Amino acid sequence: MADIEKLQKRLLRYTATLLERNGISYWLESGTLLGLIREKNLPPWHHNIDIGIDEKYLGRFLALRKKILPLHKLREVRNHSGREWIDSDITRVKVYKVWENNNNAVLKIIISIKFKHGHTYRWVDRRSCKSVSSHFFDRLDKINFFDKDYPIPSDAENYLRQRYGNWKIHKYPWFARIEDLSIIDDDIIKTIPHKKILRPKTKKRIKLHDHYLDRMKRMLFDSLDIFEKYSIKYWIDDGTLLGIIRDGDLIPWDHDVDVGISGESASKIISIWYKFFPKYIIRKRPKNNIWLPGKTRSIIIETPWEKLLKINFHIDLFVKYKADRFYRWIDSGALKHIDRKFYDNLDSITWEGRKISIPSHVEEYLSIRYGNWRIPDRNFDPSLDDGTIAEKGF
Repeated sequence: MADIEKLQKRLLRYTATLLERNGISYWLESGTLLGLIREKNLPPWHHNIDIGIDEKYLGRFLALRKKILPLHKLREVRNHSGREWIDSDITRVKVYKVWENNNNAVLKIIISIKFKHGHTYRWVDRRSCKSVSSHFFDRLDKINFFDKDYPIPSDAENYLRQRYGNWKIHKYPWFARIEDLSIIDDDIIKTIPHKKILRPKTKKRIKLHDHYLDRMKRMLFDSLDIFEKYSIKYWIDDGTLLGIIRDGDLIPWDHDVDVGISGESASKIISIWYKFFPKYIIRKRPKNNIWLPGKTRSIIIETPWEKLLKINFHIDLFVKYKADRFYRWIDSGALKHIDRKFYDNLDSITWEGRKISIPSHVEEYLSIRYGNWRIPDRNFDPSLDDGTIAEKGF
């Protein structure tokens, strides 16, 4: 912990010096600000350095890309709010070591881009649309930490109150997409025009018809055979469940199959990976958010051939964890949850001549997830439209 603290202090000074030398006005933000105000130190529960800048300095900051080499690299974070809340597709910039990636970086600099809008500043934090009075950033105060003055929002304690509520009491975990009081109200978000979320396409997408449909069913049934042999709890889920219940088949414009598994099943599946091989390979997606109480976000089952050719033909196993009255999971970047009654006890149906497990109360379940699920909707976006999204503003 002492080593992390030293690295944090060094990274904070490095960041401040870099911005000041290049004429970029900034202030300490979020967890970094909270730690320095409340605990007079960088918070041990928050390893990143949080910085805010006005959007007018964004271009100048991005121009530092070459200056921070060979030790650091920049990664731009795109707008995944699905709303026209800010005047840019870039919401934040992350800085970390060149040999690290976003998931395994020990320490990161998080630059949050703020947009002046009348008497407020707006920003998008991950997926959430947020706003505070402009007076916090129009004029900045300073805080001294280890013999250096750092800019902070004016009226800082009130700013923290508008973000965290009772900020003097430590709360962990604290979910920025749910509990941040600067998230705009639902009645306001409904008035903001929608914006298409741009996602990079790194793989060729197929559609489930002809030979792809037949091969997908074969891969699904092969996987279910292994699950059943080793007593692994599963259920058909998401769009795959929707298609089977509504149409009696997989949705033809889909490209994968969705299966839910319990948190207890994830490690068991990973431990028997060789039972899928060589016909199929499995790949684990690690947890990337404290929303999940376990280590694995999802597991992918795919063929070696499609993986080699970068074809998006696979089974998604969404790992769903019990948490109080709910099951929690992450899908399409969204934090989701639903009442335990749907997964604790499963129902079954016969499809393609075999018995498969599905959530109980399936029509109620589909209504929560999809609304009017009996009418096909090609534009349904699971990151924006799913009724199980736990984040405020969706």
